Amino acid sequence: MSIKSRILLSVIILQLIGFAVVIFRFGDQASESMLDNGQQQIRATVSSRLKHFDALTNEMERSARALALSGELIHLHRDDLDEAEAEQLFSSLLVKTFRPFPQAIGGGIWFEPYRFRDHQRLMGPYAYRTEQGMIFSWELNTKEYDYPTQSWYELALPPDWPRDVKPESSVYWTPPYFDEAATESLMMTVDALMFDKQQHLLGMATVDWSMADVLLYLNQSAFTENAKAFLFHPKDPRSLLNQELDRRVSDDLLKQLKNPSHPLHFTAAGEVLDFANEENNERVYVGKTQSGLVFGVIVPNQDFAQVIEQQRQKTLTIGVGIAILFVAIMALLLEILFHPFEQILTLLKSTVDSNNDNQQTQIHPIYYQGNNEFTPIISTFNTLVHQVENFTRCLSESNEELKRSQREIAELNSHLEEKVEERTRELNAKKEEAINSLQQLKITQSQLVNMEKYAAMGELVAGLAHEVNTPLGISVTAVSALEEQLADLVRDFRSGKLEKAAFNDFVEFAEEGIQITTDNLRRAADMISRFKQVAVDQASEKPRDFELTDYLNSIVTSLRPNYKYRPITIDVKCDGNIFISSYPGALSQVFTNLIMNSLIHAFDEGQPGNIEIEVSDLGEKLVLIYQDDGKGMEQEVIDHLFEAFFTTRREAGGSGMGTHVIHELTTNVLQGEVEVSSAPGQGTRYILTIPRNLSRPASQQPPVE
Repeated sequence: MSIKSRILLSVIILQLIGFAVVIFRFGDQASESMLDNGQQQIRATVSSRLKHFDALTNEMERSARALALSGELIHLHRDDLDEAEAEQLFSSLLVKTFRPFPQAIGGGIWFEPYRFRDHQRLMGPYAYRTEQGMIFSWELNTKEYDYPTQSWYELALPPDWPRDVKPESSVYWTPPYFDEAATESLMMTVDALMFDKQQHLLGMATVDWSMADVLLYLNQSAFTENAKAFLFHPKDPRSLLNQELDRRVSDDLLKQLKNPSHPLHFTAAGEVLDFANEENNERVYVGKTQSGLVFGVIVPNQDFAQVIEQQRQKTLTIGVGIAILFVAIMALLLEILFHPFEQILTLLKSTVDSNNDNQQTQIHPIYYQGNNEFTPIISTFNTLVHQVENFTRCLSESNEELKRSQREIAELNSHLEEKVEERTRELNAKKEEAINSLQQLKITQSQLVNMEKYAAMGELVAGLAHEVNTPLGISVTAVSALEEQLADLVRDFRSGKLEKAAFNDFVEFAEEGIQITTDNLRRAADMISRFKQVAVDQASEKPRDFELTDYLNSIVTSLRPNYKYRPITIDVKCDGNIFISSYPGALSQVFTNLIMNSLIHAFDEGQPGNIEIEVSDLGEKLVLIYQDDGKGMEQEVIDHLFEAFFTTRREAGGSGMGTHVIHELTTNVLQGEVEVSSAPGQGTRYILTIPRNLSRPASQQPPVE
């Protein structure tokens, strides 16, 4: 180990020893000092809050006494005032008193029953503060409110108190309460008694003190991180501050403070009492106000310990910083002192020889026989010489390796073009294969779309056959019955047994049979006509003019066999007759797929349901809303709904082209837009927006693939 290192190590050891002695000697003393200082700061803060509270209390009491003196003066001259003058005097007095006093939210002058006028039981003018200013009111001067029975009144003048006996005090404070009669605020009321010249009770003057500002002030009091401030009245254990206390802590604290022997009852208002709560490991600082409220703070002992620990950490950090700085300074001094020795190493560099012929540098080791402070330097230099020789040898080998690599790269470059051409041919083959697959996919998709159209046509034919069978069967039955009756009539006529009554019965029967046959044949003809139009439209790709409402009803009629025996209703709503020029076949295919999707996916077998088609005329555009109240769809299904080959019933034979055809026909053929919204259990809603008249001829319409 060198001399410089030994000196530096010695300095570090001495520094650590001195730092440990200082911390051990003065740590406890500093902790006690910081603890005492922290307790004094908390005590001073609680004392300042109590003084602030009492200053406001004194101001309220002065205002109440001033109102009481004014009330006594008005009572003295009451006989000289009529009711209007008295009201004006009370109003002016109360408004002027409270207007410049923002902490007072109201107050009044309240006379004992029949003390102001013999014929008037209650006399209680009152004023309260609103956003518009002070408002004078007689609202509390009513039989319903009956202010002599209120708690704030009975606090100063109990009902059983003899009115000819002067109370012990002329000023009383109520506990905090929520005023629901006028101001609707949390407040305290100060009562100042009024007396006449004979010192008989006249009533009282009150000032209502809003506690909002003072509570905000106390809530913002900062003590320690986990300290909890409290403010309550001895008659109400609930804390008035936002810092809610633990129920166990508050009950225990109240139990102590209510003890008549507790030192708090022997301290003056504004003085701070602190005591330890060993059970909860905390310290309590508490004091009384002149109005009877108790304010204080509960500080856990761990907060003091935390502050002390933080100060210790700070002291330790500063000490470590000083030690590091001292070591750095010592290292710098040692560097300066040992600088001459480093100059010797610089001279040793002169042992390097340069050979200009082969551009190589040779470094010779130094042979030194001595054993002193220069020995490590020389040994280091000789080691460096050997390392340079090894490095030079490795560098030569690396150069040879580099040359071999360059030759290999040249050979690889010669074959690179052949490999690129080979990869290009492979990529072209893959491209042709992908194009063929895409064309085959488009052909397959077109075939599936046609199959979807022909499947819908097949459903229409099957439905027509089923529906036409009923009216034709009824017609055949009626004609057969008429034929039998006609045969009986002919037989009776030829045998001469035909009677007039029988002939009349035959005429009536014939008229009824012909009517039944005619009605059912017309019904069948109407079905065939509607089917013919829908079938022709689906098979044709030509546009034409048609009435939209009647055409939608034709589509619904043609699909009726698919839901005839299910509890499902389909309702078409339209504002009058709407004539459009469009592709009826595409429109028929769209609504056929929509209705069949609802019948297959939205409603289980036997499940009742409703399907509604609503048409709105917006001038140049039409909005067709199709909605059902079926099972609905998940958002994941909606995201892929219009994709080709997407289906949720693949195992049941679904092709996944139904909604894809709806989207393609609406956007490409009908030149419109389609939107869908759904949720599980909320049904499904499609909104189709199409133009009333297409903007280009049918020859320019894009085919649906």
